Amino acid sequence: MSLYKIKPLHLGDITRPKANMIYGYKGTEVQDFPLIAYYLEGEHKILVDTGGSHPESPQGKKAAPYKRTPEQELDVALQKIGVDPADIDYVIFTHLHWDHAANNHFFPKAKLLCQKKEYESLSDPNYPNKGYEMENIMKYKYELLDGDVQVVDGISVVLTPGHTPGMQSVVVDTDMGKVICTGDLVTLRESLTYNPPRFNALLYDDSALDDMQESLNKILAISRKVLPGHDPEVFTPGMGLG
Repeated sequence: MSLYKIKPLHLGDITRPKANMIYGYKGTEVQDFPLIAYYLEGEHKILVDTGGSHPESPQGKKAAPYKRTPEQELDVALQKIGVDPADIDYVIFTHLHWDHAANNHFFPKAKLLCQKKEYESLSDPNYPNKGYEMENIMKYKYELLDGDVQVVDGISVVLTPGHTPGMQSVVVDTDMGKVICTGDLVTLRESLTYNPPRFNALLYDDSALDDMQESLNKILAISRKVLPGHDPEVFTPGMGLG
């Protein structure tokens, strides 16, 4: 079995109510939350998500408050850990929202992987497309995955809809067991301290609540070692995994 090492990349910060991040949270705090990509190194070089649009772009301005330093540009962040973006083999998108899928241009040789349901929902009038930067998404060709599949030895994806119709989580075999990059199914690890555990408060529509609960149950049955979508704790020693 192939094992991978995981390195989180800090790609800027959005300022949002914490209540957006945890379903049912009653506090009123507003704080910075990081945009995150995860670099997976093992038999292959794999990236989970590609971060957000430039803060001065139309989408970036629309998403304000949003900031990013030059060191938090994706190519610079990769080079800082010794990775040439041109050497990435696969980019796996948890979903295609503007803050997770905006920098595909750095990876001309990589296979871009997303869920078939996610991609098809973009043109389905039954699903809202808020949060997607459509013009940017459609510039690229994606390999569409259908449900739970193994990408390569040591890396698999599981379909976890709720935040978006085709959200997927990435299951990584590591020397500490299976670790799951949840995307925006779980945005803060704090949400798992509740009884019962909670998920992201932002759903693709009101009917997605059951999807979110089923998706959360699904990943926690695989592993409780999770790397959330917007949690600053992943930049602490051990990525907060204990």
